[in-house]
Order: sequence, then structure tokens, then C-alpha cells
Amino acid sequence: MDDKLQAFLQAGSTSLENALLVHYQDLGFDNDDLVLFLQVKRLQDQGDQANPKVVARIMKVTEKTVVSRLMSMVDRGLMKVAGQGRQGEIYDFLPLYDRLLQGQGLRPANNVVSAGEKSRQEVVRILQGEFGRNLSPLEMQTVAQWFDQDHFDPNMMVLAIQEAVANNARSLRYIEAILVNWQRDNLTSPQAVQIAKEKRRGVVYQARPANDQGQNQPEKKQPIVPTFKLDDL
Repeated sequence: MDDKLQAFLQAGSTSLENALLVHYQDLGFDNDDLVLFLQVKRLQDQGDQANPKVVARIMKVTEKTVVSRLMSMVDRGLMKVAGQGRQGEIYDFLPLYDRLLQGQGLRPANNVVSAGEKSRQEVVRILQGEFGRNLSPLEMQTVAQWFDQDHFDPNMMVLAIQEAVANNARSLRYIEAILVNWQRDNLTSPQAVQIAKEKRRGVVYQARPANDQGQNQPEKKQPIVPTFKLDDL
């Protein structure tokens, strides 16, 4: 057998369910998403990690494009990041198959972005600005969990990011720990966080009635002025 033909056959093949091939657009995949899915599936079926850099080289696109599409799949609930391997992240498409089996498509296209989606975009934008890079699909999944599972307030997320940056700890794990601690201490607003900080520093603010101004105030000590008799001079 010709060596090229033998190598071709030994390379194997990647199967695709006919139902997915027929309904992939109903599920929210476009043609590029489908090819990306096949490349990831092929690599992982072979026991390799679907490193975005490797996939980008095969698809002749930028690594940023691959990461962006993977993050979009996570955000749309079509994929989740199952864990972190030695070479990179492991992608799980069970949510896609589950939606296919249940015959569920995505929401109708809507050009109006909800307030919640705007909040997510803003938090991601701030994180990427502070980290100086795009978030990975695993990091995007963590941010999604902050919204969907932990139900952290977006304003508190931004405050926690600022707190982490101030402590030179640009880490989602560190930011999440801050949010969990605030939630445990029932600090539900930036004002509550600030008051808690001041209390730890020993600064206590005491309100005074408006009609009591000037009363019960400690008397100011007057300077002691010596007196002399003119006869003594």
C-alpha cells in the first residue's frame, strides 16, 4: 500500500451526528462555529488538547477569533469548560447535545441588549482591561457563574475588581473570594463596604441632630494670659 494512502487511513475520521448536521443553525451555530466544533472534537477524540493556537493555525484564522467564538459558545449555553488539562482547557459540548435532544433552539434574535447582558459585557470589559488580555473560555464561564449561580451584584463585582487591582492581585479566584466574603458579611453595597473598612481602621462616624448644633460641645480652652501689677515692674 502506498505510504501516503496508509498515513491517510491511519489518520482516522471524525464522525458527526446527522441530527446536528441538519439542525446546527437552529441551535445557534453558524458555518464557522460548526467547523470549529469539528476541529475541537477531532483533537479531543484523539486525546489531545484543543489549544486555541493550534486550532487557529489549522483553520487559518487568528487565535483571538477562536477564543472569541469559544467564549460565545459558553455564553450561549452550547458548551462548558470541563476543566484545565496539562496543555490547556477541556471543552464539553454536552449542553449542545442536550439541547439538540430536547429540540430546543435559541431565543429569537433580538437586537435589543438587556440590562443584564450590558452588565456582563461591562464586567468582562473591565476585567480584560485590568488583565491586559482577553479572558479565556474558562474565565468567561467563571464570570457567567457569578451572574447565573452566585447572583453577585454587578456593582459589587466592579468594586471587587478594583479592590483586587489595588492589592496587585489580578486573579478571578481572588476577586471571587472578595465577593464571597462580602456576601458572608452581608455587605450588599459599596457604601456598606466603605463603612466596614472605616470601622476596621477605627474611624467612627456619629450623626448629630441638626437642631443640637453648638450644644454639648466641649469648651475650648482659653490661653492663659499672665497678669502683672504695674508696681512690680
